[in-house]
Amino acid sequence: MVTKTLPRWIYSSLGNILLNRRYPKISDQSKYLILHAFSRRNSGDGLLVDLTLEAMADAGIGGAEIEILALDPDSFDDDPPVHRAPGEPFAQFTPKLAGAVFELLANQLGSGQVAKRVANAKGLVAVGGGYLVADSFVRQAGVLLNHLAQLRTAARAPIPSIYLPQSVGPLHGPVGQSVKRNLNKVSLFCARDDLTMAEIGGDNIIRCADLAVLKLARTADIVADRKLHAGAPIVVGRDLPHPGDYIERLKNLGQSLSKPLWAVQADVAGDRSDRAFYQRNGLSDDGTLAAMLADGTGGAVVSVRLHGAIASLIAGRPAIHLAYERKGWGAYEDLGLGEYVHDAREFDVALVADQMAQLGQDPTAFWDCITNAAPKLRAQYVGLVDELRRYLL
Repeated sequence: MVTKTLPRWIYSSLGNILLNRRYPKISDQSKYLILHAFSRRNSGDGLLVDLTLEAMADAGIGGAEIEILALDPDSFDDDPPVHRAPGEPFAQFTPKLAGAVFELLANQLGSGQVAKRVANAKGLVAVGGGYLVADSFVRQAGVLLNHLAQLRTAARAPIPSIYLPQSVGPLHGPVGQSVKRNLNKVSLFCARDDLTMAEIGGDNIIRCADLAVLKLARTADIVADRKLHAGAPIVVGRDLPHPGDYIERLKNLGQSLSKPLWAVQADVAGDRSDRAFYQRNGLSDDGTLAAMLADGTGGAVVSVRLHGAIASLIAGRPAIHLAYERKGWGAYEDLGLGEYVHDAREFDVALVADQMAQLGQDPTAFWDCITNAAPKLRAQYVGLVDELRRYLL
């Protein structure tokens, strides 16, 4: 299928580079366009899309008024309509990378597939996340090919553009500088941690917690939903760049826990799959985290994936986070759970195992932290919805 559609993509992009013209509008009915969606094969990314749609609905924008631009559109259903974004979602060498290169060239002249979609939109909303990281050659290439055309188009669009809570950076090299420069040009940029606030700066930036953190704070009856999950502990691991002692520590943690369940959050193609990560390191996965949370399997959770931890909290499970980027510390500090977030590459195995045992026996103090943080977070969400309404309606 890719080999049939690629030439049309290439020729279309080349034509726009040579002619320096914009695409015509898709239809006469303008819609709001959600940018930077990734894939539902990663439940954390799918959750952020759902929470973006929920926030827009709370602002008065229904699904019939929305379209989505996603790197892996085949993983979504068609409500709202989902279109393919330029790029390769699974860091593999496929013909999609050639299309992304031509898209960048066309985008430099204000043309291309993204410009075509944006030309017919009446407002742009970027999903929350942590995808704009440019601290190595590989990650700079990922931002360049998968996201820069969308960001650059949003920055120069004559319509409102809002970037929902993001952790951005570190930003190195020319790609990093381009990200910073363009983020300072969007209508509103929401930073979900203090390091991002400091690195991006600008008059258009506000501090706002992660969408999933805000969802947790709005979950009805946080106190009433406290549960003593005395089942087997759940561990959510993942591959990390520059792991150091991470894998050894993670295996030692598994041995320190009582018959842990190894859960998969991201089941995607290639090395980014949690299942593939377990197989490479001699671990056997016990199914998806989503299924465990849904059917009540297992107990407290320790997750390397941030949204694996937060999804567990939303489902009523106490969860420890082994953070590998600034977004993890920002989210857990916003929840008042600073003592339950640890550096994934340097965490104390015995300390985390002790915390998991305590949570399995009595999680009251843990939930008290969230209960105390919830009023401020609920107020943040009201403010965020007000900003969406003010800019987009």
